[in-house]
Amino acid sequence: MATMFGNLSLSYRQVLDAVWRNGPSSRAEIAATTGFTRPAISQIVQELTNLGLLVEQASRKGQRGQPARPVIINGSAAFSAGVNFSHSYLEVALVDLAGTLIATKRTALERPDPETIARVVRRTLDKMIKAGGLDRDKLLGVGISMPADFSAEGTWLPHVYFSELRDPAISECFESILGTAVILENDGRVCAIGERVMGVGNAYRTFMLVHIGHGVGGGLVIDGRPYRGALGNAGIMGQYYPYGSPRPSGQDLLETLKGAGIDVDDFDDLERLPDGSEVVERWVLRAAGQLCGDIARVSRFFGPEAVILAGRLPPSITNRLAGAIDLESILRPMDDLPIPPLLASSLGSSAGMIGAASLPIYQSLLPNH
Repeated sequence: MATMFGNLSLSYRQVLDAVWRNGPSSRAEIAATTGFTRPAISQIVQELTNLGLLVEQASRKGQRGQPARPVIINGSAAFSAGVNFSHSYLEVALVDLAGTLIATKRTALERPDPETIARVVRRTLDKMIKAGGLDRDKLLGVGISMPADFSAEGTWLPHVYFSELRDPAISECFESILGTAVILENDGRVCAIGERVMGVGNAYRTFMLVHIGHGVGGGLVIDGRPYRGALGNAGIMGQYYPYGSPRPSGQDLLETLKGAGIDVDDFDDLERLPDGSEVVERWVLRAAGQLCGDIARVSRFFGPEAVILAGRLPPSITNRLAGAIDLESILRPMDDLPIPPLLASSLGSSAGMIGAASLPIYQSLLPNH
């Protein structure tokens, strides 16, 4: 995907990636991270600075010899948009080139078909760009978090609740209406990217994310980068919980609440539930019991620094669910190896739209597959 900055070579992307992940970096630090020679780094940094992608900070003092002049990503050089949607609403986030959140907005959605989604996103995006005084020409693109997996042919396999997304021309529909480059990605992986950019995953280079949404998905980040697997389905855990039986999914929670006579239609309704709901507490204990063993075994095989529980549930429920999952009860009888911490997302549903907004940045400027 060519951008306003051209089609950057892999070496340029690796330098941007080192600065993007590590923050202000001297040329010596970039050389140590990438393995390139100092002269090569000096040349690449200069050219990236000329393109407006990097800017120099004030020299670091207190060092011997010539003071180091660290460089940082120029966040104002461009921005991208991300979309996360459900049955009746969608959320849009704007993120600058450095991965900093600019603005978010939630908008009602009449129905989740491609054309309706695209038109609502277009109207919402236009309003956000105008309100923020942003230059639309600096928009890198739009990332969209999809409640779907991939077939062996690489086509979308939408969640059963989103049959209208089973459209082979869905990308073309979005791009035609939005008038910009569009990148679609699985919602669990998008959420993992959001955690890597601005959430608790920022402290780790390798982590596993369990995504509680319409289904039970997930995402893997290895050495700071999202891992897709051969077909794009790496990290998904839903196959452990067959349809037709109680599942530890957000959709299952909605149906459980409806069955108990509680008026909820979509995930945003969960934010208005009173604390201490007995129905929610029973669901949390049941879901934690279902998830615990599978998370323990998968995490032991994968070997992450941390496991993050995230998705579409409000933080209050995610925190209670994370607290009820006791990996030690499963893993300690098996071995004495270190147990990765299980952390609740601090971003709530924002991780989805932030991760989606990061997709054009990854695709345009950073190393990717």
